[in-house]
Amino acid sequence: MNIEKLYPEKVFHYFAEISKIPRASKKEKQISDWLVKFAKERKLKVIQDEHNNVIIKKKATEGYEDFSPLILQGHMDMVWEKNKDTEFDFSTQGIELVKDGNFLKAKGTTLGADNGIAVAYALAILDSDEIKHPALEIVITTDEEDGMSGVSNLDFAEFDGKTLINLDTEEYGEIYVSSAGGARTETKFITEVRKIGNEYTPVSIEVKGLSGGHSGAEIHKNLGNSVKILSEVLYHLSKRYEILLSHIDGGGKVNAIPREAIAEIAVKLDGDSIDEFKKLAGLAFENIIHDFKVSDKSPMLMVEKIDSKNTEETFSGISLGDTLNIISFLHEFPNGVLQMSRHIEGLVKTSINLGVINTEIVDGNAKIKIKSLARSMTNASLDKLLEEITELTRKHDANIKIASSNPPWEYKENSEIRELIVKSFKELTGKDPVIKAIHAGLECGIFTENIKNADVVSIGPNIYGAHTPEERMDIKSVGETWEWILKILENYNIKEE
Repeated sequence: MNIEKLYPEKVFHYFAEISKIPRASKKEKQISDWLVKFAKERKLKVIQDEHNNVIIKKKATEGYEDFSPLILQGHMDMVWEKNKDTEFDFSTQGIELVKDGNFLKAKGTTLGADNGIAVAYALAILDSDEIKHPALEIVITTDEEDGMSGVSNLDFAEFDGKTLINLDTEEYGEIYVSSAGGARTETKFITEVRKIGNEYTPVSIEVKGLSGGHSGAEIHKNLGNSVKILSEVLYHLSKRYEILLSHIDGGGKVNAIPREAIAEIAVKLDGDSIDEFKKLAGLAFENIIHDFKVSDKSPMLMVEKIDSKNTEETFSGISLGDTLNIISFLHEFPNGVLQMSRHIEGLVKTSINLGVINTEIVDGNAKIKIKSLARSMTNASLDKLLEEITELTRKHDANIKIASSNPPWEYKENSEIRELIVKSFKELTGKDPVIKAIHAGLECGIFTENIKNADVVSIGPNIYGAHTPEERMDIKSVGETWEWILKILENYNIKEE
């Protein structure tokens, strides 16, 4: 469809242009080269680094030469997700844009408004000779969605400015001033696999029917975590029965609360029937759901005896000692909200999501990997949590790897850019914007850690359902945010001390 008639026309024009270009995390070379070409065609200074980050600089317009340069920032990568019944090849096809009432969507896939709209805003500003502005340093980063390796590898010496507006917020009229830092952990157990005798009964135990959700923004909603719930069921059953673990798998992405998990075990029933085993498993499940205050509408536990005809010669698992060690580790592993902020009501300070567990059999050994994402609003709390996870892992004789660590973006009490943005919003709307902190991660913390005395805020239009095929962007708010950005540029008067 032709979306370029929507307001603001130039913003939607560039959003349509970049939507034609595949741009998954870690696969941004094509869009990065396109941005470089755009800058060179307009004779703007452009820097492209080996990680495909792009920095474009534009001189101040008349009357703004004495002000400090302003950094505008977003990321070029997007999440690739589609509906099961949608035939679409993200690597070769452009996103099919659809206007649905007051929203812009994609046909059966993610839209990429997160964070393509930031790129579109930046390009529209760079392509104009009429917009008043200070010296601009536009930085479009890579791999924000899958570890923030792009911004983590920026050469921050390339920036002259210390004032930054991140355009990766998804709620118009709100100014984000703080976000959580995070780190991904991977714990690995390697244990010998052996054939299980016929005195054991093979059983599958599955947790399903959960909603899932964002492991930062929705961690406080008591959404059930299938991996944690399944591990607690196994822990309770291990108090009554001798259990040998064969496989355990659950979750898909470490930054999402897992919806489903399944374990295959061999259990020594000791005279009990399989129905009695199922009953005890069900009771444990109901108690766990109650204790965890799970808010999901339809959590389910499925316990089934595995057909012995198909497994009589091949069913294998790990030893009782190794099984109990892994189950105990999962039982002790923290999950969910660990601490609330004392300063901002309703804000989660520290949390962890037990996001993924999977089993791989290699050369007679079971490799069980457990991945989590820890978040905190302060470096001290994040470091303390990672130390606790490391100690727990060592206690259970496993290996741990900590990766993709990004610092928190801590609140700045005195912020000139926040005051200027508030003033600009009030001039446009007559209302006060909402000042907000978020427990999800933004790239802002990496800028504040690497640019001394950096002054950073984040704004953006309304975007709903990001990272899913239901992603949609409120068209009206795109225009309202555009006018807000223009007013900020017009009002800009910040000078370096």
